[in-house]
Amino acid sequence: MVLSGIILFLAPKKENRMLQFAVRIFFLLSVALPLAGARLPDISIPETDVSDLGGDLSELAQRQLEAAVVSSLEAEAEEILAGYGLPEAEAEISIHNDPSDGISITGLVIRVPPEGMDAAARAAVELNRTFGVTARLETEDETDGED
Repeated sequence: MVLSGIILFLAPKKENRMLQFAVRIFFLLSVALPLAGARLPDISIPETDVSDLGGDLSELAQRQLEAAVVSSLEAEAEEILAGYGLPEAEAEISIHNDPSDGISITGLVIRVPPEGMDAAARAAVELNRTFGVTARLETEDETDGED
């Protein structure tokens, strides 16, 4: 809390909405997570290409956030699939990011080998409940060798 206050105090007052937002999120997480005993999934920011730095930094940050969220959600889905004996299955999650409503999951595609369809159907029940969308199961044969 002290660190959040110091950062806000030292930050320039002009056009620092993004900094204020980041500090507020940090403050809320530093207070709420220890009380809730929650464990956040590991989120890593993707590498930034030098050509990306020439444009609007808020758009770059938005793209990086979306990529990190999708990557984290796909890893969670693949972990669930591995628990059902499908370590080779791949998950593809699509999201919609609306500044007023936040990030929502719009689709979940699971690619499994043909022999894993029974286990994937059982895993789909848990995936549907976890992500709040209906998972679409595809075999590797349906993708016409694109994988």
